Amino acid sequence: MTVPKIHILYEYGSDFRPHASPYICLLRPLTHPALGDPAPLEITQGHRYEGQAVDAVIVDRLWQPNVKPHMAQELTHTIRQAGARMIYAIDDNLIDLRLERDWPSEEQMEVMFHWLQEADVVWVTTEPLKKRLEEFNPHILVLPNQLDERLLLGGPRQVERSPFEATPRIKIGYMGTLTHNEDLRMVLPALQSVWQRHSSEIEFQFVGVAEQSAIREAFGEIPVRLLYPGQGEQEYPLFQMWFSSHVAWHIALSPLRDSPFTRCKSDIKFLDYCAVGAAGIYSNVTAYQSSVQHGQTGLLVENDPRAWEDAIENLLVTQAYEPIAYQASRYLYQQRTLAQHARDWLDAVHQSL
Repeated sequence: MTVPKIHILYEYGSDFRPHASPYICLLRPLTHPALGDPAPLEITQGHRYEGQAVDAVIVDRLWQPNVKPHMAQELTHTIRQAGARMIYAIDDNLIDLRLERDWPSEEQMEVMFHWLQEADVVWVTTEPLKKRLEEFNPHILVLPNQLDERLLLGGPRQVERSPFEATPRIKIGYMGTLTHNEDLRMVLPALQSVWQRHSSEIEFQFVGVAEQSAIREAFGEIPVRLLYPGQGEQEYPLFQMWFSSHVAWHIALSPLRDSPFTRCKSDIKFLDYCAVGAAGIYSNVTAYQSSVQHGQTGLLVENDPRAWEDAIENLLVTQAYEPIAYQASRYLYQQRTLAQHARDWLDAVHQSL
């Protein structure tokens, strides 16, 4: 039986390295050992496609930082001339993101619409995103995000308090940025109230926040510890290994405003919080409603500061974060890793050819 040849044109930045999204959605799944031995796919990847003999070319998101419409059209022509199938992979509702931010640019939107309409098949990460894009292309496959267990150091676990702390504190964490992001600001009043009551018992820790000055401005007198990966650990595989082995949160926060853009988002932050053994508190929105089991693997909370304050307070007072964190970790390792799901990508390849 002939092994399908697939070339991946991953999205990359000015450093020419793949973004996190193609690692999660394409590069790690399509090369995972769970696919079988010998490998059932011949995978190549890079910045360019020049017409080499392959069965399909997967074009990821916006491909390159300065992509122009004519470049997208030329790439499509090259793929067609080579007789290959074109798969377009996109994991975010960039159409409605444009309504919230000055990005993507008009040219980038034109590129995206071109590929959505020209692709033989479109791969997305959520059912809502599929429904949002069906007006542009009826041939859409949903491949929910899974984590690569090979990058998760430590395995299923419960976070323990460090015996080296004079006064052990409950770690409350957040991963994300304040830049162009009002989600965390939405629950700031809740965090301020919790701090006033429990300042001797808790510590706020953030990962990925852009600037320390933004934190100081937002949190005022509340101290926040910023955690950073080491030099060379920013790229996704090494970052995920650093995050799962160095971050030890008891409670993790994921506020998310409800909007047309966020309604198509995946639950990837839920999986990341499961990986560090944290009890997550999540906005009760589409991204989390289908995967977070309220009270068991996390808490679903309405987007109201008082509701967030009550949820955090309840976890602190009852210490319910311990069983929730344990169940969340079990859920990840039993149901949401590539060890169980890598072959979903193999099936998607065969359906797309």
